[in-house]
Amino acid sequence: MFYALECGELSELRSLGTVRELNADAPLFHQGDDADFVYTVASGSLRLYRLMFDGRRQITGFSLPGEFLGISVDERHEATAEALEPTRIWSFPRARFDDFVAANPILKSSMLDVARKELAAAQQQFIVLGRKTAMERVASFLLYLHGRFERITGHPMDHVALPMSRADIADYLGLTKETVSRVIGQLRNSRVIRLETLTCVQILNRPALDALADGEIG
Repeated sequence: MFYALECGELSELRSLGTVRELNADAPLFHQGDDADFVYTVASGSLRLYRLMFDGRRQITGFSLPGEFLGISVDERHEATAEALEPTRIWSFPRARFDDFVAANPILKSSMLDVARKELAAAQQQFIVLGRKTAMERVASFLLYLHGRFERITGHPMDHVALPMSRADIADYLGLTKETVSRVIGQLRNSRVIRLETLTCVQILNRPALDALADGEIG
């Protein structure tokens, strides 16, 4: 991940890029745009989504601080990226970024790690959408975000930030907004989580959340 780089590598990489500030709901790039730049999130977060032929939206993921995005194997972006909140982005020309990665083994290893995590997340998402109940999907999503934020901060935490809306979560999980709200309410009423705000959840009972995600509790 980007924040794993320190001192020389980080300063040198940033010298290749420019900073962009996005307001909430502002696009970073659109599905089908030329993939001429690579990005990393300095602060804030984004949603990634694809439009289907009938105009429906399918959210494919969320980008959080320290993570790369826009690394496409094709010449065009396969999804649209929009800010969920005020977001600060580092933007790097693809050709210069590729040269820098090739010359820096630490960053190259980090990029391979990103690719492996993205593949694992995609495989897990197929399981979530195809086999799990609404409760299992929401519990799995909270744990997934929790793990990502722990990697970003580098220390254990009992809170999960939810910068995305309930509708975004529903779209990502293949549920309705009402179902997501209902399940979160059930988790709150069962004292598994506590809603500090609409955008911040405290995990009160991690073993129970794990069991719900795995379908061990009906």
